[in-house]
Amino acid sequence: MDLRVETLLFDLDGTLIEPSIDFGLLQNQVLALCRRAGIDPSPWAKLPTLEVISHATAQLALTDEEAAAHLALATNQAIIRIEVEAAQRVAPYPGVPEMLERLSAMGYRVGIVTRNCRQAVEAVLARWPLTCGVLLTRDDVARVKPDPQHLEAALTALGATGTRVAMVGDHPMDMAAGRAIGAATVLVRTEMLTEERLRQAEPDLVLDRVTDLVHHLFQGPGHPQMRVERG
Repeated sequence: MDLRVETLLFDLDGTLIEPSIDFGLLQNQVLALCRRAGIDPSPWAKLPTLEVISHATAQLALTDEEAAAHLALATNQAIIRIEVEAAQRVAPYPGVPEMLERLSAMGYRVGIVTRNCRQAVEAVLARWPLTCGVLLTRDDVARVKPDPQHLEAALTALGATGTRVAMVGDHPMDMAAGRAIGAATVLVRTEMLTEERLRQAEPDLVLDRVTDLVHHLFQGPGHPQMRVERG
């Protein structure tokens, strides 16, 4: 079917740019800092790192707010160091800068929503400018993906309204955030994405490369549209 789409929101790492963050190292450092602060992180060890930090600091704050603040600072400094170092090695996937320029020229509002820190993202964009109307990192919003407020903040900044939106990402949490705002969801395949996780993500459209998106976009009667398999 064809959906009227006026706004395209993109994840960054693993979607528009090559993944380079060592998430295993990042997670291990955060878990170690939690243990050093007297918190057993094992109940949350399989969650993404930001969620581990949130749970651990909330638990510690019940008994020692100052220690919780120190833990939050230490863990965030640790992941920022890893993200900024990784940012020095990344590049956009082939054709991505040209694709973003083309989408803007076609009349789409384009935004980037990422859980990465702004310092790391700006280091990437200083070397590889990417055309977009708004870019929101985790430092720019109170709640990050998969919370829909991250996407809603981007829509507000773009002056976009309604559900004429597509969310494009490489992770099930991108699809969850997109569905929460009623957006069409586009999942980009990666080596880390198993078939089981792909099915669980339930995207409207699956791409082998993010640049294949342009083949699903066209100018309908008076407005841009996207062709998807949504029932």
